[in-house]
Parts: sequence; structure tokens; C-alpha cells
Amino acid sequence: STQSTDERVFYYLLVDSLMPIEILVSFSALVHWDDTGGTKQECSSISKGVLMVEHFSWKCVTPGELVLKMHTSATKATVLNLPVGRHILLFTVSSPVGHHIHLCSMVPCVFGEEDTVMPGLEKESYRFIEQATAILKAVGNVINNFSSKPELSKALKELELTHCPPGLHGTGMAEEHFKVFNSAFWYLIKYVLGKKAPYSYKFAFRSFTLDFKDTEVSEDDTVSSESCEKNSLSRWQNQTPTSEEEAAALKLQAIWRGTYVRKVLNSRKPGAKENADVKETLQKLWSAIELNFEQCAVMLLREMFKRNCKSIEKFPCYEDEWCKISFADYAVTYADQPPNVWFVVFREIFLVPEDMLVVPKVYTTIPSCRLHVVDNDTLEEMPHVFFKVAPHVYPKNKKGYTFMAEACTGDLPVAAGRWRLRLIGSHNPLPFLSREAVNNVYSTKEIKDYYIPNDRHVMFRYSVKVTASHIATVQVQTSKSDVFIKLQVLDNEEEIVNVTGKGHAVIPAFNFLSNETLLSS
Repeated sequence: STQSTDERVFYYLLVDSLMPIEILVSFSALVHWDDTGGTKQECSSISKGVLMVEHFSWKCVTPGELVLKMHTSATKATVLNLPVGRHILLFTVSSPVGHHIHLCSMVPCVFGEEDTVMPGLEKESYRFIEQATAILKAVGNVINNFSSKPELSKALKELELTHCPPGLHGTGMAEEHFKVFNSAFWYLIKYVLGKKAPYSYKFAFRSFTLDFKDTEVSEDDTVSSESCEKNSLSRWQNQTPTSEEEAAALKLQAIWRGTYVRKVLNSRKPGAKENADVKETLQKLWSAIELNFEQCAVMLLREMFKRNCKSIEKFPCYEDEWCKISFADYAVTYADQPPNVWFVVFREIFLVPEDMLVVPKVYTTIPSCRLHVVDNDTLEEMPHVFFKVAPHVYPKNKKGYTFMAEACTGDLPVAAGRWRLRLIGSHNPLPFLSREAVNNVYSTKEIKDYYIPNDRHVMFRYSVKVTASHIATVQVQTSKSDVFIKLQVLDNEEEIVNVTGKGHAVIPAFNFLSNETLLSS
């Protein structure tokens, strides 16, 4: 790649391998040479090009580890060594006139701008796929040897060694990890069978795992109404049982549980009828899994990761999670804007289906543009780092989050253009729009007035009559840029929300409800 600029230029490199990685990096810098003929000391002061290479993740605001730094006024080359796994490297280049970067490697890699590299990060890493396929192959080995006692014992041990990360055996975390594996395996069974698993598969699952406490399976074990007499049940629904009836019920449950457990344990014995039935059921399941083996393998391990058990961090492939992302873009256009105006570029509500890490990123040519994110349940704004919304775990809430972007033109006009928001997360699902499409047309009401000094230091107070419920952005700006402002929205003299600013204050999003209450700001 070649670039002619004295400003810093950024490139990204994505590389993923199951073997140690070697990359030959050649960097050439085109600089200004003194052609008048100078001393050796004068020549040494010639400006040089600089290349810095560091580990990078969009999910972190702190700089990554620096792995390479090169200065040259001509050409330099060196070998960059990286360990096994997936890596994202940020190349930062500065050169007075231009530069050229050449990469050579036996490992395929992707090099370029963000939009070139990011799509490849939505896929699972090679180490993740390798671990996932090893686990599912071990599951298949257990199924294929389910009717052979010595081979079954060996296959179960191999499965345990495969799905348990190194160093986990014999620790208190192992029991929790087994629960995570069993839960993820049941999720896979339901997915393969189309959500509704017949009773025979629930029994086969318990026989495979000897897990009698899995709550997800227990919830699915509800007896259908077709097999129960409704009249006999309705008589007990509104009746408080006596102590004798409770004792009798507990005794029946204990007897039934004992019978059921013995039946499950018997299904592990080759030659028993239950064993033959379970083997047949598991073989049907395995035939369905083999149709999409890699997809099922990835799903099984990904479900284990989603359950946030600390044991997962011991997998070698867990290191690659920092380099895995999913993203979605939302774009709007804006019209020509005259000098010294403030305007709203973007304002939409996004719903968060589950607690998730979200990194919002804005792409725009507007010189002064800032994004705000507001929790609509609490009206609190998400934290900023260097005027950018920081990576943050967004808890699931009822009313969603409002993403609002404001812009100011300054002394020069801004030509019409395109503005883009990219939401970056660790995996799908990502936050989604509360409506079908984004809106870029806003109704604006502007009030200009003079401030009259007073003892209460109140600049203004307006009553707002709301005829229809809607979300609005409230912005205040003063002609004196160093004035500290506090902007409040009151409901019956009770403060609902406030913001402070210097020469400028904005409430990114406030939901004005349609009622007879007067709101004052």
C-alpha cells in the first residue's frame, strides 16, 4: 500500500493460524532530501518515516502492546513473530511525502482499512473451530460406543478430557463446568430437533450425561394435558393439601424418582432394553448432527461460552475472543448547513435483547460531531472517553437506549453528506432498531431571547404543553462561550433530568408524555 501524506495513516492486519506466525514486514518511506549538499550532521537531521505496529481491539480504548517500531528515510525490513491464534494488528504510519508497506507470510492474512478487515472477524477463529470439532467428535465417539461397556467408559473419559479445559480437573470449578456443558448439549439437541424434543430424547440426554438436575430439561419435562385427566387435576387446583396428603405426595415422588434413576442407570448397561432404545435415539440424533457437523460443533462450544463460566477462560481459544466481533451499520444523510448552527444528525431508539458489550463508532466528515447514548429507563447517559462513547456493557432494559448525534458547523458551512453509526459487539444478537428504518427528518423549534440578570440566576423558564407523546432533544447555547449552564426539565417543580455545560448544554433525548401536566425547562 502506498500513501502520500505527512499525517498519520492507519491500517489493520488480521491473521489467524494454528501454527506460530512469521511475517516479513518491509517499510519504505519517501522523505525530503537536502539536495544542496550538507555536512554529515545536517544529513542526520533529515526527517524519517515511522511505522508502529501494536495489538488492537475495537472493544478496548487502551492502546495494545507495541510489537514493532521502525524508523527509516529509505527502506527497512524485519520479521514479525506472533504466537498461535488470531491477531489484529494496528499499523500506524507517518512519513513526510509517502510510504510503502510490503508484507510476506506463509499464513494467509487480510491487510487494509477497517471495512476490509472487520467482516473477517465475525467468523470463529481457527482455534475455536478446532476445539469445537474435537468436542463434538468426542460426543460422537460416545454415541457410537454406547452399547460397548469397555469402549463406552474410555469414550466418556476422552469426552471429559476434551470438553474440560487444561488444569480444570480436580478443582471446584469442574462441577460448574460440567453443568455448562450439559446445558449447552441440551440446547444443541433442541436446535437439531427443532426446539421441541420428544420424551425419548430427554431420556437419552439424561442417560448420556447422568444429569438429573438440569433445570432446562426439567422445564421441558412437563406432562402434556393430553395424558392427564383434566377433571382429576381441577379438583386439586384450588385445594390446600393436608399434612397427610403432602407426606403421601412426597413419598410417591421419592419412589418415582428412585425408579426413574434406576431406569436411567440401567440404560448405560449393554444388553438392556433401555440401552438399545437410548442407542437408537442417540444414533438418530448423531445422523442429524452430521448433516451440519461444523455448524453444530461451533454452536455447542459457543453456547458454553455464553454461559459465562470462569472455566471457559482456561481454553486456549478463549484468547481469540478479544478479536471476535459482530457489527451493524446505520446510515443517514444530512442537508447543507450554514455556518454557526447546531443540528441533530441522528436520533434513534435501539432495543437490547440481553446484557451485551456495545461499542458505538461514528463515521463522518463533520468537523464537530458528538454521539450521546441515553438509558431510557434511568435517563442516565453512557460514559465518554475523549468525547467518544466508551465500550460498555449495556444491561437489558424495558425502554431501550436512545442514540443521538449532535453537530455544530463552526465558522464555515458544512456541505450535505452521509453520516454512519456502527454498533460493534462481541457476537450476535446486537441492539436493534425499535422501528423498521432510521429517520433523518426532524421538526425544530428555536427560541432566541436576551438574558436579564436576576438574583436567582435563572436565564429562562418556559412551560411546554405536550399534545402528543414524543421524544425530543433540548439544546441551549449562549453567545458568551465561557458561561456555565445548568439545563433542567421539571414536572410539577420536581426535577426529572438535568445537564450542565459551558456555553452549550444538551439533553440528548427526553420523552415528553401526552397529558395535562405542564413541563418547565
